[in-house]
Amino acid sequence: MRELLPPPLARTRGIWFMAWLAALLLLLSACGERDGGAEGSGKTLPQAETERPTELFKLRYRLKWLHQAQFAGAYMAKEKGFYQDRGLDVEILPGGGDHPPYQSLMEGSTDISNFNLITALKYYDPQNPIVMLAQTSQKNSTLLVGKKSSGIRSIGDLRGKKIGVWRDEGGDHTRFFLESLNLDIRAIPLDWSVNLLLEDAVDMMNAMTYNEYHRVLMSGLDEDDLVVFDLADYSFDLVDDGIYTTQAFFDRHPRQCRDFTAATLAGWNYALQHPQETLAVVLRYLRESHLPANPEHQAWMLDHMRSRVLEDPSRLGFLDPQDFELATRILMERGIITKAVDYQTFYPHDHQ
Repeated sequence: MRELLPPPLARTRGIWFMAWLAALLLLLSACGERDGGAEGSGKTLPQAETERPTELFKLRYRLKWLHQAQFAGAYMAKEKGFYQDRGLDVEILPGGGDHPPYQSLMEGSTDISNFNLITALKYYDPQNPIVMLAQTSQKNSTLLVGKKSSGIRSIGDLRGKKIGVWRDEGGDHTRFFLESLNLDIRAIPLDWSVNLLLEDAVDMMNAMTYNEYHRVLMSGLDEDDLVVFDLADYSFDLVDDGIYTTQAFFDRHPRQCRDFTAATLAGWNYALQHPQETLAVVLRYLRESHLPANPEHQAWMLDHMRSRVLEDPSRLGFLDPQDFELATRILMERGIITKAVDYQTFYPHDHQ
């Protein structure tokens, strides 16, 4: 992969990354040993690892959206005691339109939040900065999906078409992409429903590989009925979910930030090794929140999160400087930000 950093800084980050990777592998190895590795192996726990602190540090974690398999790592970190083992009492809070995760972080209604890299850079405030703790999704998941009956066969066919785009920052990837095409496209605001596409009120809509695309398939349409453009194929491979906190919280509680990050990544490792157990936990969260709990859809989502979180297992949770540069460049080209954020300040990965 192309290195974008000046040689001295690149070497420093390379040294750090190897140390970080070694520590992470030790952590995941310990979790695997403690939990018996594959499902149902039934090994007993070492005594030292079963002892938990008597007083836990309370920490609130706001999800990007409502409960679903997209956040399985956090559920399993809590379920399997990874947070508690590190002295944390983590409350997992739903996000979404009623509780935007970035705004919640700024208002102090949560300590740590999950949202997109491009959202973090778009709203970055030097007077009240945030820091990234981990980049959990290693690739972009945004598609444009439409029916072949619309007559669209290529990107050029989007000229003059109506494209459904989520109205909040979740639609930023798509809006920036459509603007880059200069094809006189009409963006129609959406509220996370696929109904406008099904009813032919829009020609295409944005969809996540792990979510809305499957909902379109569940409506009765076959893959052969659809035309799909993956934004990653058009130089818009903007990585999605990351974990953030404020600089102030990070400075006050560096150990808790480090431990929350390590436990959440261990939770992801466990979730993707134990999909059936994880699916049962995800469905329990959905039912307790009175949300639709479709096992097939959640299983699809969990399976597709595997390729996002573990695209390169050796880089689990790592923010690639090239991904950071891409998001920064897209925002600066549009004048949304005028000055690049310093990578090291944004992602203080030594966690000291």
